Amino acid sequence: MEHPVLLAGSVSAAYLQGLIAYLQRQGVEPAVLLARARLPSELLGQHPQRMAASAYLRLLEEGMRLTGDDCLGLHLGEAVRPGDYGVLGHLLMSCATLADALHRQARYAALVGSLGQVGLDDEPTCDGGEALVAHSWQPLLVQQQRQLSEETLAGWVSFGRWISGLDIAPVQVRFQHAAPVDIREHQRIFRCPVLFEQPDNALVFPKRLLSVALGQADAQVSGMLDAYADRLLGELRQGASLLERARRILLAQLAEQRPELHAIAEALALSPRTLQRRLGEAGVSFNQFVDETRQLLTLHYLRETSLALEDIALRVGFSEPASLLRAFRRWTGRSPGEYRRHLPG
Repeated sequence: MEHPVLLAGSVSAAYLQGLIAYLQRQGVEPAVLLARARLPSELLGQHPQRMAASAYLRLLEEGMRLTGDDCLGLHLGEAVRPGDYGVLGHLLMSCATLADALHRQARYAALVGSLGQVGLDDEPTCDGGEALVAHSWQPLLVQQQRQLSEETLAGWVSFGRWISGLDIAPVQVRFQHAAPVDIREHQRIFRCPVLFEQPDNALVFPKRLLSVALGQADAQVSGMLDAYADRLLGELRQGASLLERARRILLAQLAEQRPELHAIAEALALSPRTLQRRLGEAGVSFNQFVDETRQLLTLHYLRETSLALEDIALRVGFSEPASLLRAFRRWTGRSPGEYRRHLPG
């Protein structure tokens, strides 16, 4: 069975280029951005299949510093273009209805970036009230949660308005993070009540909108792109990119032995130097890659299981719980127990 963390923690080249292009329009030169994020300038001329999540988050953080924009995530989402979603963006445009588009978005979200989990569920309503649905997103990493959540939901609203031709507001928007000092940009973009410190990150809208016909619907194009996206997703799950193949091997190593660069390189039929170079092309050093994978795995166990901290520490490759505690505080600023107590549901 495929490990649930295997596809987590990476973004597509198209999504990465969307961030770089937006910041360039704000006057941030790509070479300066990469240097500030401690990424090689050679990435500008390369197009890796996938970029490590931690590299994207570093670029996002440096983008905030260089622009002075505390609402960078919101503005990235507002400015989203179909090309930023790669093949998925064009597939969504060709779908027959909004429901078709949302179901495909949930199915193929990993093609764009596996930074969070997408959900579409019925929303509880008052007696006699209109039926509602909640389109939700749960981040898989803890860094830059506010920016990622706001980028995601603002992007959904902007893209949804564009493909549906309906310039309407959600009924409600919810975020898990605390309210920033100034929420005027949130109110301008969403044009509805925006709630903070909520159990989930979600757009709430009338269920009837799911049947809205999309203006660029094309059954032939949709069928062709659906098959193509399905093939790409299959390749991703099989570890078509080096990042996923290396993570698959690392996950098998963590509970059994200390992660070793040479052992992973050997399993990939690469030299250690080549593996280091290829990981660098995806935006991470080997140590960063191990640390990112441990974080993803730890958060998964805390969210999805009731395992004790001692058991989690062993499963993610720490010799003792104290080592995991120190790492977890570095990742999140709090203890695993505090993190678990604040989980939704």
